[in-house]
Amino acid sequence: MLGLSLYALAADPPPFHPVSIPHSGLVDGSSSTALISALASSGVVAIKGIPGYAALRSDILAATPACAATPAAAAHTFPDGTTRRTLATHSLPGAGGVQPLASAEGECAAFERAAAPFRALVAAATNLFAERLSSSLRARAPLLVAEDGTEFNSLHDVSTAGEHLEHFHAYTRATPSSHGPASPPTIDLHTDQGIFIAFTPALMVSATGEPDAAADAGRFEVGLADGSRAEAHFDPDSLVFLLGDGIHQVLPKDAAPRLRAAPHALSAPPTGAGGARAWYGRMVLPPKEAVIPASLSENRKTFGTLRAIMVEATLGGVEDPEAMSLGCSAPDLRPTHRELSACEAGTIFCWNRCMNTTEDRGVWYGVSDEICAEQGKQLQCTDVRGHIYNSSYDRHGDYNPNCAAPDAPHVNSDFPTLPGYPTDPEVCDQEAWDAFSATDGFEFSTALGPRGKLMWNVVEGEGGPAIESKMAYNGLFGYTSWGLRNNALGAGKNGMQGAWVAMALPGDDYTLTGGLNLSLPGSLLPYQIDEVHSRFRFWKGSGQPDSAANQGRNGEPIPTVPDTLYNKSIHATGCFSSMSFTASVLGEEAITIDGSDNVIWAANVENAYVESHGRSNRGIVVIEWRTGAAEFRDYPPPPSPAPPPPAPP
Repeated sequence: MLGLSLYALAADPPPFHPVSIPHSGLVDGSSSTALISALASSGVVAIKGIPGYAALRSDILAATPACAATPAAAAHTFPDGTTRRTLATHSLPGAGGVQPLASAEGECAAFERAAAPFRALVAAATNLFAERLSSSLRARAPLLVAEDGTEFNSLHDVSTAGEHLEHFHAYTRATPSSHGPASPPTIDLHTDQGIFIAFTPALMVSATGEPDAAADAGRFEVGLADGSRAEAHFDPDSLVFLLGDGIHQVLPKDAAPRLRAAPHALSAPPTGAGGARAWYGRMVLPPKEAVIPASLSENRKTFGTLRAIMVEATLGGVEDPEAMSLGCSAPDLRPTHRELSACEAGTIFCWNRCMNTTEDRGVWYGVSDEICAEQGKQLQCTDVRGHIYNSSYDRHGDYNPNCAAPDAPHVNSDFPTLPGYPTDPEVCDQEAWDAFSATDGFEFSTALGPRGKLMWNVVEGEGGPAIESKMAYNGLFGYTSWGLRNNALGAGKNGMQGAWVAMALPGDDYTLTGGLNLSLPGSLLPYQIDEVHSRFRFWKGSGQPDSAANQGRNGEPIPTVPDTLYNKSIHATGCFSSMSFTASVLGEEAITIDGSDNVIWAANVENAYVESHGRSNRGIVVIEWRTGAAEFRDYPPPPSPAPPPPAPP
């Protein structure tokens, strides 16, 4: 009875009302002081008055429970009986990085229609928040550095280069019970792994899909700086930003002011038959290729490796104590990866996400624990060579669900390198490069990052005006490529997916396990990169005999494309490579000769597997063909101009 009396007499502490600033104050900077003060004191701020946000929030949250009730969602049940069904997706760095959600069919049609404009609006607000926060902080640059030397000089740089995890949640609980301060929470006090999260205040949705703004949406608590915790009251039409533990992994300790990661907890309400509590959050992660600062880790792991290790531990692997502590630097708060990373039945955690083992994003795998057991093998995440994913070896991978022998090797090396890699800097020096990449005979040229050049003329070609081009690259010949960015809304990987490109290869008879046969002549052909999958084996024109045999899409043969390039040539030395051709059309995409194009380019200088180019060997440049005007847009900047000669004495 004493316990009941204490419970009955427990009083709610005063509520927490986060600082609320107008969206217009973010735009013009007039609310910068209030923003930075709120994030230093509580770690939470609410943005109000975002144009169009209130209606979009209501539409998407009202549509979430119906779609979350389908097999498109993953389910997790908490100890208090609350079930959370999650529609998960993510956005990758750069324009066009928005990844798809559920199929626009049946119960998910309304959700899918509402999701696109809502996600775009939150993405814009997130970018503005990061930009304004960056300009209000005093922190030495660079904040982070990638393994290839790429620098992230501001919090805005870090935010735009990192992956953004997006979750639409629908919580249900039939059992009526209190969610006051004395009752166990659904999700206990914790800080998020990310740098920060942007989220909507929750909305209760009825069994008929109608929003009920007046209904109790549960208890969201915030841990305050004095050690107390209080229920947060949010304006329902605000977008809330809450700092995570990642802010302390990115900002140096002497950054000013010192920002605060905000612990928080949730007690979900009973929802009744058919009702649900709907919520959306967008968690910003550090760039996966960035190295964790030496002040936090002597082992120089990347953030991508750290995340993989933590998720692997969550799913039953061996814990790395250092990595687990980095995932949640406050010892009394559990890391959120434990509740976010579990994969539902029929899926396996593979290359940083849960992949369906039967068919995933149009690719047929057709494996399961049972199928693998019948073969005397185990269901594993492997690369194309059958090597099992190894979170301690950080590489850009092509990983898939597969049946692997119990003694199959783990990934511990990259693909075999090209003969002569790395090049000899005394032979492949600046003088040699200047001679190889000379622009003689071309009216226009532009730098492609610090290592490449694209030069061109506008000529009268076969059937009309055409571009006579030459791309030269400082490095061995794995491949060279330039093409026309896919500017369609939502095109993935910065407009790479779905783009038409011309690519030169150093050999032929490409296979997944052997790469290109370098004893055979190379080629220079147009291709269309797949709209979903980046790997070469999925490209239109790749020549793969049957995509099912090569883990392709739906078992369909990959179509060929017309060769629209002429006057073609390839030149490669032990130091450099170039490709030359004339064209007015790349495959099925016309070059805008009388205007401008967003030109994407890439090169591989390490191997013959038509593999990843790496962050430093790709980019985007806007070219106006007839005037020669060129504007660097994304990825590695062109080389700095040489300093002027010293003034004569």
